[in-house]
Amino acid sequence: MTEHTLSEKRVVITRPRAQSKEWQRAIEERGALCVVIPLIDIAQPDDEGFAFEQAMRNLSDYEWVVCTSANGASRVAPYLSHSASGPRLAAVGSATALAFTHDVEFVPPVATGASLAKEFPVTSGKILDVQAQETSGDVVRILRDRNMDVDEVAAYKTVHCVLTDLQVGEIRSADAVVVLSLIHISEPTRQA
Repeated sequence: MTEHTLSEKRVVITRPRAQSKEWQRAIEERGALCVVIPLIDIAQPDDEGFAFEQAMRNLSDYEWVVCTSANGASRVAPYLSHSASGPRLAAVGSATALAFTHDVEFVPPVATGASLAKEFPVTSGKILDVQAQETSGDVVRILRDRNMDVDEVAAYKTVHCVLTDLQVGEIRSADAVVVLSLIHISEPTRQA
């Protein structure tokens, strides 16, 4: 008989449903009851992806495509050619590099946008930064401060989910809550 370390524990995963499947499977294999309650969802940017589609049609104009999230890289991946003539790829970290599903030439030693921009190899070619709609803009600003030619495009936006009272109750009664996305909370929740 196999002993399960999470036997009969209730675990809530807060990632978007489509991104929770592997975590859910791994947690359930350890004997837990897993509930997915997304705190955020990934959606089309406000322009419904028009600017992103235009950029993808013009990928040959770019020497580099830079992504600071797996969501951005997974949106770019279907547009990449398997030939050597496509743009070079840079990813903020290993998960983003995997999401490209192509060879990535540059990943910074520290997985942050600032590190990526500061350590990025100097180039005179055009760079396309594929990002979330609500980005801080640090990557583009740093690259431009380093005198590089950068275009930016939103591939998606992050939407905060409104939780029902039932979902809030599920979270509060769980034995563990797995939070894998950075979220902005306007008011802290206080416990009595």
